Amino acid sequence: MPEIIRKRTIRPSTRKNTSVNYRVDIGVVSASDTLIVEISHESKLFQKTFKFRGSDVVKKKSLGFTVTEKGQDITINWVSSQPINE
Repeated sequence: MPEIIRKRTIRPSTRKNTSVNYRVDIGVVSASDTLIVEISHESKLFQKTFKFRGSDVVKKKSLGFTVTEKGQDITINWVSSQPINE
């Protein structure tokens, strides 16, 4: 089972305050792969890793998530597929 790694940085400095939707381009993932998405923040100490089964995302081109920031707390909510490590 190959692992495919994608990285995404939360960049509020380049977005409107109301723009909380993000996407991760996942490219080609097969059913036997494991997709690993690493999310970081441009200016806060935040790093989270999410794992997805390839079979759950095999027909998708990208995954969407929303970001909620309250002070130093950052919450990631996945829109379509859910990670297996939450």
